[in-house]
Amino acid sequence: MDLTDTRSVNLSYTKALLEALASMDLPIPGETNKILSQIHQKERISIHLQERLWESVINSYPDTLLGIKLGLAMQANQIGLVGYLLMTQKDLGEAIEQLISYHPLLGEGGHFELRRDAFSVNLCYHPNFLNFAQIRVETVLAACIAQTRMLTGERFQPLKLLLAYPAPSLALQQRYQALLQIPVEFNAGISAIQFPTKDLSLPLIAADKEVEACLKPKAEALLQALTKKSLHRKVTLLLQQAPNLTREQVAQRLCLSPRHLARKLQEEQLNFRVLQDEVRSYYAKQWLREGEKTNLEIAVALGYADESAFGKAFKRWEGTSPSSFRELIIPINKS
Repeated sequence: MDLTDTRSVNLSYTKALLEALASMDLPIPGETNKILSQIHQKERISIHLQERLWESVINSYPDTLLGIKLGLAMQANQIGLVGYLLMTQKDLGEAIEQLISYHPLLGEGGHFELRRDAFSVNLCYHPNFLNFAQIRVETVLAACIAQTRMLTGERFQPLKLLLAYPAPSLALQQRYQALLQIPVEFNAGISAIQFPTKDLSLPLIAADKEVEACLKPKAEALLQALTKKSLHRKVTLLLQQAPNLTREQVAQRLCLSPRHLARKLQEEQLNFRVLQDEVRSYYAKQWLREGEKTNLEIAVALGYADESAFGKAFKRWEGTSPSSFRELIIPINKS
């Protein structure tokens, strides 16, 4: 089974991040320039290269609030076609619909979802990556807040930012809120921007139906070209980034019911359990070889209830226990 991650990020989004750095008077790290020199100007950037860029920036500027600062410094007109398409919409509700539909053109590392109740709306962001997740999520959501404020002539007033990460010190929480000018809630069930339902009808100051009509066919063609992947490939990519996902969670992220997902995979002569086992087996062996995680940590990362359940699954895959497998590969690593 090929476990190469084929997802990519738009070059415009990457450039927007670097332009945000420059606007903060932070020079682009030398290692980042080396990575950029490998990329053709018309190409999308692989997730792997994008993560190398993030690593270079984070190592150069180890600031806990860097993601928030980058997001606030980004501009909608810097992210190319999708940014311009969002700007041309009639109101915020329509802009969010376009963001949900066309966000893969910016990057295939996650997706947006809109959740409503009687009084508020949550614009949720689901990341599908493991490396540098918090800073990347914070950059995306802070950028959404800043750009929505700009597109609505500063009329957009979020209720709070929800972050699905442990709460830092009280002093640092206060710095988050000072930068964003809204309350920030940590340990949330999902990372999201919460705002009043009525804000969906806020008009956008750059609304232009004629320009939208010119941009949308191009965006649709690019999206269709990008998403021409078999279903089993899409499932595998989701599991690669989050091996603990259940069938129900994968189906939800693909906007399918679990039963429909099963039927579609059956048409490709596969089933979810087979794909899940192959990905989990791959990562289990990789982590056991690296020797940095305990068996319990691997079990949790793969979505097993406990170490015993992981051990039974591993023995089914490899014919031996995780501990025995670890003992076999340690002498090889030391030689």
